[in-house]
Amino acid sequence: MAQIVTPQPGATVVVTQTQVLRDWNSGLLSCFDDIGSCLTGWCCPCFLLYSISSRMGEGCLYAYCCSEIAPFTLRAKLRTEQHIQGSLCNDALTIMCCFSCALCQMARELNSVGK
Repeated sequence: MAQIVTPQPGATVVVTQTQVLRDWNSGLLSCFDDIGSCLTGWCCPCFLLYSISSRMGEGCLYAYCCSEIAPFTLRAKLRTEQHIQGSLCNDALTIMCCFSCALCQMARELNSVGK
């Protein structure tokens, strides 16, 4: 008589935890919460992008060499690391519609988490 094996030998059970996603610490148009990053973002957004890239551990050369995709990838990385809700599509629309405001929001987020 054959014996039926229900669990497969050597099979492992993977248990995943669901991470609760949060909102950004400040709104997209809350530029006056941090006047320094607001002025930098409007007067010289490239410098603010270099600063954000360095603070996130990517170095300012990443923002310089990959300036076309850096804002998108840095925003997605920040959202992922800090468990902020959103999507790649939302990131792209935010950056394309209001580049300076998006950079300022990212700088304020880094300030609030101590980076």
